[in-house]
Formats: sequence, C-alpha cells, structure tokens
Amino acid sequence: MRKQILVVLLLLSGWSSLPAQSLPDRKETLKTIIKVNDYFMKKYADYTRPSYVSKFRPSNIWTRGVYYEGLMALHTIYPRSDYYDYAYDWADFHKWGMRGGNITRNADDHCCGQAYIELYKISPDPAKIKNIKASMDMLVNTPQVNDWTWIDAIQMG
Repeated sequence: MRKQILVVLLLLSGWSSLPAQSLPDRKETLKTIIKVNDYFMKKYADYTRPSYVSKFRPSNIWTRGVYYEGLMALHTIYPRSDYYDYAYDWADFHKWGMRGGNITRNADDHCCGQAYIELYKISPDPAKIKNIKASMDMLVNTPQVNDWTWIDAIQMG
C-alpha cells in the first residue's frame, strides 16, 4: 500500500512530466554495433570451437545462437558478405541442426534455428530449415506442453 501511495504522490508532484531522453544518433549506434560485431568475429573467428559458459558446449546452442540471431539482424540493415559467410559457415558446420537432433525439446537447442531461418530467407534451400522444422513440428504435435518453463525459453525457441 505504501508503494502505491508513493507512486501516486510522485505522479501528482509532476515527476511524470520529466522530459524523455532523446534517442542516440543512428549512425553512431550502427558504427558501435559494427565495431562490437567485428571484434566478436575476430575474437571468435573459429565458429567451430565450442562455447565456454561454465563448461564447454557445442557452438550451436543458445550461447552462440543468440549472437547469430543478432548478426542476421545486423545483416538485414547493413548487409556485408563476411556477415553472411560467417553465419552460413557456422550453420553449415552444424549441418543446419541442433544439439540433441530433431527430437530435442530444449529451447536452448532451438535458438540456432532462428539464424537458419534468416539464412533460408536470403537464399531459400529446404535443407537449411529441414531440421528446425522437423523439431518444431514434433513439439507442436505432441501432447507435452511443459518443456519451456524458464523465462527466456520463448525467445530461445
């Protein structure tokens, strides 16, 4: 109750009329994103190496899948062949598949599929999405519904 009263008092006192922050300059933002991504690509030039987060894990689970999802978003607004090639070579190395294969129910394993789909949209080839589609079809067509119980599972999957 005290928190609710405090919020009301803040709103009544004009706190809500504070000016909004301005957005950062788009060119500067893009420049920073490119700089950070180029650093990542240089530091992790070998996309075949496992990721290390508390232990070694294949580079096609969420720890890299999230990065490649972002890389494909960057490629959408700032296309560069080295971005595409880096993502394509990574996906191809993993045979467009997931840790745990097509029967995995783990959203961490599905995260890579987002990059596979983006690569497919650029250059359609059913082989690129065959595995992620098979896995998603399996998930949707089974009665089990409690696989993704952690907060970011929906984003991963």
